[in-house]
Amino acid sequence: MSAYIKESDQTDTLLAQVQTAYQNKQPLAIQGNGSKSFLTHAVSGQSLTTTEHQGIVSYFPSELTITVRSGTLLSDLKTILSEKGQMLPFEPPAFSKSATIGGTIAAGLSGPSRAFIGSARDFVLGCKVINGKGELLKFGGEVMKNVAGYDLSRLITGSYGSLGVILEISLKLLPLVPKEQSLKFSLPSNQFAHKVQNLLISGHPITAACHLNGQAYIRLGGSEKGVDFSYNEISQTHTDLEIVENTFWSELNEQTLSFFDSSQPLWRLSLPRDINEDDFEQAITTEGAQLIDWGGALRWFSSNQPAEKIRQIAQLYGGHAQLFRTHETDMEQIKTIPKQHPLTPAMLKIHQQIKHAIDPNHILNPGCIYPEL
Repeated sequence: MSAYIKESDQTDTLLAQVQTAYQNKQPLAIQGNGSKSFLTHAVSGQSLTTTEHQGIVSYFPSELTITVRSGTLLSDLKTILSEKGQMLPFEPPAFSKSATIGGTIAAGLSGPSRAFIGSARDFVLGCKVINGKGELLKFGGEVMKNVAGYDLSRLITGSYGSLGVILEISLKLLPLVPKEQSLKFSLPSNQFAHKVQNLLISGHPITAACHLNGQAYIRLGGSEKGVDFSYNEISQTHTDLEIVENTFWSELNEQTLSFFDSSQPLWRLSLPRDINEDDFEQAITTEGAQLIDWGGALRWFSSNQPAEKIRQIAQLYGGHAQLFRTHETDMEQIKTIPKQHPLTPAMLKIHQQIKHAIDPNHILNPGCIYPEL
């Protein structure tokens, strides 16, 4: 176990800043190093940054848990865990060398392993935050059986700072797998989700699966014997099977694959895996290109089609569409489109009630996700 570190002076500084903002009803623009600021709408308010609030609070390798301050660089945290043969199971993208763990949890993003191991929210055990009244609150704990306030910790994940200034996060870890091997083979897109499901049912240790340009990409992760067995089994069915570098998945995760070079707006579509792929592609990809991730549950879609059309189609197939990235050359009307899929009136009311309970003066990143919040 690493030694506990003293309470940061930054805690008092951040508390004072939020308390003053609460009293003055002054909006706060909260962020770490801004590596994921493109995911939200700009906030007009006084800047509050957690970048100086760094360090490991406690680390129990034998218990696979760690508590870390929000301003700690994601790269530093990964290095510390790797030295102990451990990892963040949800494989978060960084998008920048300056990415912090606080921003990572605030954005709630998960990587290629999401559909097979779990999401960022699934591995948050607890957190310490400052709410909109300037109160210091602690939810959850450092072990899985300590579930007091666990749901509130999960609620903070993906809230983009709108429900609290994250000071510390307690996370559940997993050991690094002994062996990983990445494969690709030709497969029509309308067979991809079914193929992945059959491989999982057959017991193959899949930790990532995507489809791009007529090729299925599969990552196996587990014991050396188990991975080798799966490779031999899959090779008997797919004669064109190739081994690819495991770096493919980090390139996908960090969006450095050539697919992401498009100058068109990039959409992130969450959909059920069992949709009719032929009908969906006919409806949406006539003027764009897609990369299927998470075994069929996530689509990256580059297109200049109207936002209303993309979101209507996503909703028709039981999902939703997030405008993930725009470009400097995009027209101003594209940049003003809401990033997130609009909420239903009932869901908006629930979000507003939660926001008001935690942040009654609406000073924490107001409007960064939805204008009504």
